[in-house]
Amino acid sequence: MTKVLVVDDVEDNIVLLTFELEDEGFEVIAAHNGRECLDLVHKEWPDIILLDIRMPGISGLETLEQLKADESTRDIPVVMVSANTGDNSIVRALDMGAHDFVCKPIEYPVLSARMRSALRLVNARRALVRANEELERLATQDTLTDVYNRRHFFTLAEAEFSKARRHGRQLSVLMFDVDLFKAVNDTYGHAAGDQALRTITECCRHVVRDSDILGRLGGEEFALCCPDADLDGAFHLAERIRTNCELAQVNLDDAAFGITLSIGVTQMNEKDAHFDHLLQRADTLLFQAKALGRNRSVAC
Repeated sequence: MTKVLVVDDVEDNIVLLTFELEDEGFEVIAAHNGRECLDLVHKEWPDIILLDIRMPGISGLETLEQLKADESTRDIPVVMVSANTGDNSIVRALDMGAHDFVCKPIEYPVLSARMRSALRLVNARRALVRANEELERLATQDTLTDVYNRRHFFTLAEAEFSKARRHGRQLSVLMFDVDLFKAVNDTYGHAAGDQALRTITECCRHVVRDSDILGRLGGEEFALCCPDADLDGAFHLAERIRTNCELAQVNLDDAAFGITLSIGVTQMNEKDAHFDHLLQRADTLLFQAKALGRNRSVAC
């Protein structure tokens, strides 16, 4: 139900508007002055505000100014109510961000139409923001595991690599993948394989820091970039991830099975001119872990 905050210092005006709005299916809350409006807006979070311009104490314009200055209330549409169409305050209100205005005495069909217009505009704007956020998420995240995708992982990791070189800071990288992943898909099906990959990322999230950058590079292969981490610290992190995955059980429908990881761990050195050099070394160590029997971490 759409919530309307009616702000007017005259009780009869509030009562009349409340009857009309409730008949049309709106939920109505009322404030009798600007200060009460500013208090209520943070408690009730109305979808739209009907704000009288002329009020004692904090005027409608001053109330509007504070609503628009507050990031949390800035996007709530405000329809100003004025008894004088020639009042310059209407122009000021529109310039300050009011969506529209209606004149007293209020003709309710006109008010209702202008409210619908304001709500349509705000809802369209919010839908656009949500769509843009979803597009950004799809552009940066792996849709299966919700970790960073390959492209965005490299963007963030290369930035951290450059920062580490510039400031003489440490940086370590882990490369890991699922042991015998093809056998998982062949035995339990691709849906079980997908669930295994999601399980791995959950195991990682329990131990990685907020500053660490986790990405899925493709298939069953992942990379973790760890700013301000030396080789010893990165190796211990790798072992925690590996142990978590070894102890985890993947469940999907009637299937239940375990997984293990092989992990290569390395630290940036002065010979690494590019982040790719660091990642390639971690990849080589990953293959060494496979050759040594899998389910282990190898660091160098």
